[in-house]
Amino acid sequence: MPIPHLSAADLDALALTAAEIRDALAATLRAQATGTVHAAPKTMLKPGDGRLLMTTLAADDRAGVMAVKSLVQNPANRARGLPYSDALVTALDASSGRPIATLDGGWITAHRTAALTMLAAHFLARDNATTAGFLGAGVQAQSHLAALVQLYPLTHLRIHSRSAPDRLAGHARALGLSVEITGSPRAAIAGADIVISAMSRDTPDTGGLDASWLSPGSFASLVDLGHTWARAPLGRLDALVLDDLAQERSLAADTRLAPLEVVAGDLADLVAGRLPPRQDPDQRFAFLFRGPASADLSLTALALQKAGLVASDPG
Repeated sequence: MPIPHLSAADLDALALTAAEIRDALAATLRAQATGTVHAAPKTMLKPGDGRLLMTTLAADDRAGVMAVKSLVQNPANRARGLPYSDALVTALDASSGRPIATLDGGWITAHRTAALTMLAAHFLARDNATTAGFLGAGVQAQSHLAALVQLYPLTHLRIHSRSAPDRLAGHARALGLSVEITGSPRAAIAGADIVISAMSRDTPDTGGLDASWLSPGSFASLVDLGHTWARAPLGRLDALVLDDLAQERSLAADTRLAPLEVVAGDLADLVAGRLPPRQDPDQRFAFLFRGPASADLSLTALALQKAGLVASDPG
């Protein structure tokens, strides 16, 4: 019997909401803390020709699902008319190893990444955010905009992008937002309540973006590993939060997202209440993250449940 494949169109047809995906991720992080979700650190290969090859592995004993994502990023793909990044998720029964399905990994990556931002924003962004500033206009920008408009009363979007921002701008206008294309990153950031930094990996690594440009009360999600952001100003915000401190501690100091001494905590700390949420409307926060395996697993399990391929978790 053929193994089912859920394409991007199939996954879109499930009509999962941003709140559903965010809340499933929060539940997965709580389950990971109690030992019913298990996740390994990411593995990566850099062959030296510009490619990045990566895998994630995690298992959920509640849903009975193991998820393995294999991803390739290659700047040379653009010249071939192919996506910069593509991936496949393989889902297995976490007990027997029986194949359950394969899923479009690009879709899972885009939407789980937005869910990570939405979960951090749930604790750190202002509920009344109306203006967003986007650096980059690609797939991650699209998925973040789609999620943000479901959860925040956005009315205005500023975009700065090396590539043509027309698709993102058109999407925003179709959603009823006014759009401003800015001539510099600083112009997109200044005055924004929520900042999404989603520039591709081949963006020149200048370290020239400065967190001091963030306005009082803002929340910035550095979807792109913050590779063009200076680290010292990030450490002077009210809090810099990572996705997975345990993973960062396992890495060599020179490969970490940020010096651990300037990090306030991680998503699990926010979900568990160990790290306080926003206390003051003028606080400034940044979320810097790689995307843990548990996030790929969370969305994979949710999609399989919605598609009727595995039983819904009773808890």
